[in-house]
Amino acid sequence: MNALRNLVLTRRQLAVLLLAVFVANYLETQVEEWLKTPGVYALGYRINQAFLEIEGGLNFAGGARLERWVVGGFALAYFAVLPLLVVGTAVACGRREGVGSLRVFSLAVAFNYLIALPCFLFVPVPERWAFPGAKATLLSDLLSTRLIELVRPISGLDNCFPSMHVALTVIAVLAAYRERSPWRHSVACLGGTVALSTFFLGIHWLPDMIMGAATAVVCFAAADRVNRRWFREEVPPAQVPRPAPHVVRTRPKTPPPFPAARTAAEKLVFISYRRDGGARLSRVVQMELERRGYPCFLDVDDLGLEHFDERLLREIEKAPNFVLLLAPGSLDRCRRKDDWLRREIAHAFKHHRNVVPLLADGFRFPLEEQLPEDLRDLPRLNGVTYSHEYFAAAFDKLESFLRTK
Repeated sequence: MNALRNLVLTRRQLAVLLLAVFVANYLETQVEEWLKTPGVYALGYRINQAFLEIEGGLNFAGGARLERWVVGGFALAYFAVLPLLVVGTAVACGRREGVGSLRVFSLAVAFNYLIALPCFLFVPVPERWAFPGAKATLLSDLLSTRLIELVRPISGLDNCFPSMHVALTVIAVLAAYRERSPWRHSVACLGGTVALSTFFLGIHWLPDMIMGAATAVVCFAAADRVNRRWFREEVPPAQVPRPAPHVVRTRPKTPPPFPAARTAAEKLVFISYRRDGGARLSRVVQMELERRGYPCFLDVDDLGLEHFDERLLREIEKAPNFVLLLAPGSLDRCRRKDDWLRREIAHAFKHHRNVVPLLADGFRFPLEEQLPEDLRDLPRLNGVTYSHEYFAAAFDKLESFLRTK
């Protein structure tokens, strides 16, 4: 398992994987004629007959009468748009901040080819126009016979099932939606045109188009699952949580890592938390928000020698945002009037601070009647669920709730 994992760690390795898939496809197309027997070819024509019956005997005899601009549009989609979609998706995924996007796309393409390869070798299904019973014409030949010759080195005449054109198109579309690309709807429209072109040009059958789409969805889901299980998103080094020192609220022995950003007047976020269960998360939140340009007040770093209770209340009043970290059990002691976390939250409400709860895994708000009167509004606030797996998305949402003044 570790050996396989180590093969897809970097962008370079993933680029090599994609290249290897297309090289393997090229080599398979060149040598497959040596591996097929007359019986295998006969099987392919029997499958063609079955596909024709499944489709209800669709008649393509009138295809040659289509306007040349219609044929030209579908030919452009089949021969040009698909390569652009695949290459563009690979480049876009490779430029993402993490490697996960490119890894999912590359693995999905590789998995899909591994499924298609046995079909290409042992279940050879000729293209529609090559089966006499379909009465179809390869419409791209109306423009130029050289068009189909361009793809023959990587697309054999009887490598029709499942449709790799449709499969690669669906993978590109799924990748665009997974990454929430601003162009995802355009990619989907272009992908739909590519899929339709394989049918209307008289190349693919409906069953192999459906099978191509189905294998693409399964392979993309499998690739995404592998990425989640083998490569859980790692917290960048600057965000790795460090154990909070178990000391009273005094100045730490070591200087804070961002001294220039920690003047009291510039703090934009006050981080409130229960030491039990929230200390480590508080450090993660502080470092990520400061990396994004939001100076934070964190008690273990910023408190001086003065009385901590008075200083904390003043800092709550100064900072426009009050991020409240809630781990399981954080609110259990808030019914006590002398509980300090309760005092911090109540003070933030009293001074109309922007209170944003950040909910750790497993936290659930208690019933309203179990909260003291000055905390009753807390469950009604819009909060953010912290996720180690979706680290960036969680902080994107948290940042969207923060005020800059």
